Amino acid sequence: MSQGLQVMGTRVYIGHLSLDCRERHLEKFFKGYGKIREILIKNGFGFVEFDDYKDADDAVFELNGKDLLGERVILEIARGPVQRTGSRFGFRRRGSWMDKYGPPTRTEYRLIVENLSSKVSWQGNTCLVCHSDVNHDERI
Repeated sequence: MSQGLQVMGTRVYIGHLSLDCRERHLEKFFKGYGKIREILIKNGFGFVEFDDYKDADDAVFELNGKDLLGERVILEIARGPVQRTGSRFGFRRRGSWMDKYGPPTRTEYRLIVENLSSKVSWQGNTCLVCHSDVNHDERI
């Protein structure tokens, strides 16, 4: 098969992943369902790509709703084409930022957004931070 062609239905979406889930956990979870080509883990979800669409279909049928690290995971055949950019997992190289800091990791730091108007959505908007309190554990 040429590198440009991709057999549909070989990627499995995994929802409700534990934040503690690592590649080795998914390898063990999917053991016996065929050769895994690639694993991608995000915050709370991920993708496993199989070599054969039948293996992906069998895994979804058998493992959907099963427990993985204390979470009942949702498995579905992933929708949409796989977009390959020549780098691993389809990501474009971020240049010096990735070289300097490496891939993003989950930390214990959190951003608390308060006192927004109910007419404003913070998720999709770029905003200017007018005031911030840093390293304060006390709430006012």
